[in-house]
Parts: sequence; C-alpha cells; structure tokens
Amino acid sequence: MLLGRVGRAALGTLASRLSGFVRDAAIAYAFGASASYDAFLVGLFIPQALRQVIGEAGLATAFVPVYAQARARGQDVALLRAFTRVLLLALVPIVGLGCALARLYVPVLAAGFPPEKMREAISLAAWLFPLIAFVSLSALQAAVLNVHGAFFLPALAPALLNLGMALGALFLSALFRPPIFGLVAGTLLGGLFSVLFLWPSFRRHYRGPAGANPVPAPEIRRDLGVVGWRLLPALGGLLVAEANTLVDNRLASYLPDGSIATLQYAMRLFQFPLGVLAVSVATVALPALADHVAHGDTERFRRTLERGFLPTAALMVPAALGLGLLAEPAVAVLFERGAFGRADTLRTARNLQGYVVGLWAYALVYLFSRAFFALGRPTLPLLGGALALGVNIGLNLWWVRLWGTFGLALATGVAGWVDALFLGALLWRKAPGWLVPKDLVRSFLAAGLMAAAVWGLREGLAPYGSWAQVLVAVPVGLFLYLGLARGLGLWTRLRAEG
Repeated sequence: MLLGRVGRAALGTLASRLSGFVRDAAIAYAFGASASYDAFLVGLFIPQALRQVIGEAGLATAFVPVYAQARARGQDVALLRAFTRVLLLALVPIVGLGCALARLYVPVLAAGFPPEKMREAISLAAWLFPLIAFVSLSALQAAVLNVHGAFFLPALAPALLNLGMALGALFLSALFRPPIFGLVAGTLLGGLFSVLFLWPSFRRHYRGPAGANPVPAPEIRRDLGVVGWRLLPALGGLLVAEANTLVDNRLASYLPDGSIATLQYAMRLFQFPLGVLAVSVATVALPALADHVAHGDTERFRRTLERGFLPTAALMVPAALGLGLLAEPAVAVLFERGAFGRADTLRTARNLQGYVVGLWAYALVYLFSRAFFALGRPTLPLLGGALALGVNIGLNLWWVRLWGTFGLALATGVAGWVDALFLGALLWRKAPGWLVPKDLVRSFLAAGLMAAAVWGLREGLAPYGSWAQVLVAVPVGLFLYLGLARGLGLWTRLRAEG
C-alpha cells in the first residue's frame, strides 16, 4: 500500500525533522538572529543548493527511474558502480572550485553586507563547501535504498547532519574564534556521519560478482548518458528554485542584521510538514510512477497519482492553517531563549505566516514534478519553476518595500501556487481523473472546523503564555481533525490501495 510506504518514510523523516528542531533551537540559543548567523547562512547557500540537484531534485528524479530499469535487466550493480565512479570524479573539482571561488560568488549572494560581515561570509563559504561531497554520497545511497523498498533509514539519515550542527553550536563553538566556525565543524562532521550511517545498507546493493568487468557495458554507458541528460533540466530547475532564495537573501542583506536569519528560522518551520508529509509522499510515489510508465500502465499511473494527491490535501491544508494560527507561540516555544529574543520571535512568526500561504502548493509541486520525471518530461517542472521565479522576483521587489522580510516570505508563498497550478493543469491533460472534488470538499471542511477550534484555543489561552497555547491547541486540533477526517470518510479513502 502506498500509504504504508509513506508512513515508513514519514516516520524516518519525522525523526529527522525533529532533530532539525533540536539543531535550530541549539543555533538560536548560541547565535540568535545575529550577523554571524546571517553570514553562515550565506556561506551555506551554494552547498545547500547543490545538495538539492544532486539529492532530492537530481538523483531522486534522474537516477531512480534509470536505475529501476537497469535493475529489471539485471544490470543495477554495474550501473551503480559506474555512476558512483563518475560522481566521485565530479565531486573533486566541484569542491575545489567552490572553496577557491568563494570570494567571487559570496558578494553576489549578499551584496548588502558591510565589509567585515562580507569577509566572514566568504571565509565560512570556503570552509563549508566540502559538505556537498558528503550530502551527495548520502543522497546516492538514499536513492538506491528507496528503489529497493527501504524508506525509513534514508529518511532518518539527515538527522545525523542536524545533530552534528547542534553539537557544533552548543559545544564546538567554544573551541573556535569566532565561535561560528564551531558550527562549520559540526556541520561537516554531521555530513560525514550521514554517509557512514547508510553505508552498511547501501553496500549490499553496491557489491557486484567477483571479477566483474570494470568497463561499463554499452547499455550502462547509455544509462549514464540518460541520467546525465535528465540531470540537466534538474540543474536548471535547481537554478530556478534557488534563485528565489538568492533574491530573498540579496534583498534581505540590505535590511537590519538578522533579517536573513529570521527568514531561515521561519523556513525551517515551513519545511517541517513539507519534509515529513509532502517529500515522503513524493519519494514513495516516484518509484511506483516510474514502474507504471515502464510497463505502459496508464490506469495504475493515474491511480497512484490520485493516491499521492489525496494526502497532500488531507494533511497539508490543516498543517498550513495550524502553522499560520500558532506561528508566534510556536516560534517562542522552539527558539525564544539565549541569544534569540522577543523581537526575533515576532519577526520570525510574521515571516512564517507569509510562507504558509504556499504550503499546500509546494507539496503539490513535489508530487507533480515527480510525475513528470517518471513520464520522461523533466523540462516541464523547469518551465513551471521559471514561471514562478518571474512572479516571485516581481512580488519581492514590490513587497519588500512595503513589508520587509514578510513581503519576501509572502511572495515565495504566492509563487508556489503559480508553479502548482501550471504543473497541475498540464498533468490533468496527460492523466485526467486524479483529482476527486469530494475529497477536496471533505478536506477543506475538516480543516476549517479544526482551524476555528485552534483559533479559539489560542485566544483563550493567551494569558497563560506560549507554552500553554502550543501544548493545548496542537493536540486538540490534531485529534479534532483526525476525528472529523474519519467521520467524513477521508480516513477510509487514505487507507485505500494505491
């Protein structure tokens, strides 16, 4: 069942995302929304961006379908070993150039930084760039394990990176001057740990027969070419998607210290339901969709897409409403301590409310883009992202003057809907019937009733503080929504066969 596989992936991702909260709370305690953390985030931008194309947006979409076909031919081990060699050869010059050219690309990312802050960002970027090697290898391991039906451990692996960063913020920072370099050391250690964590499971699929020919067969060389060809639009999609963050950071660099940091703290909360729910659905759906396309089974493709669409509506709509209503108390509970003050809480919560406007939209983009990659049409997600980028940049330039960082966050949320509607319309033409109006009505009704209850609890518990609001409103809202979903028949639909 698709739901069962999503549950296993979501369980691992949930543990990883919870460790992400530990990481962010540790960083908030140690550095708050400071100029140093702004510089760290700018230094991390390029490795993080490349992580997307080699990880989620690359291997998970370009490599997985080709690897699945090679597995059906009995050539999966040969392809994996050949691709691993190519990846390692490519990573050496990428890391070297990234470290050497930091002084050139960092000023483009944060043109508004004063000289001292700029120098710190350049130094941090050079030291952080080797992270891309660790996350690339971890992403390859996770992609292979997903094809073989293992979802829990790959989803859990990023927790090692998060815990390394928390270790760096709380403990290693005391050993470095300036302390922010302790966070760099913890980040690199966490990346290494994530590779070592998956190696025992990955090794079983990497080993080939003794005496195997190291020269790739013609079919393997062809497969490598297909992967490379499909990575090109993935790279284009990355550039489009990360250009949104680049524009946000560049504009925020002209705003007061901590502006980039508060956007990032808000983005972490925004990405929590996306990572646990939307990414899990898309990760599980991709191998199934690719298999249906390989066998020419259009009906099962449509049914799997329907099974993927329903959880995005049933889970992401209430998540968006809940995050928007409880933004301020949630940020206070998670981050407001140490160097992270009340003003940082208010700015971060406001940014989060801007982002959640597009929460469901980005969940749909995850699913729709995977469907197009399974269909062998990787340029369509690229076009959708380019269209959304144009909208985002235009709204950024307009709204940052009116609302500062909230305007940047809101523009990102609105742009997500442009992308989702574009891809959804094209996908409906290819495989109509995956959207069931009754499911949407049930989801909206249950989510609306839940939101009314959460709003009432938030207002009623305001005199008792943020902890009371979160500890009461979250479980009450969750159980109320589950009860409503069950009563309206959504739970039965979710448990249906994928």
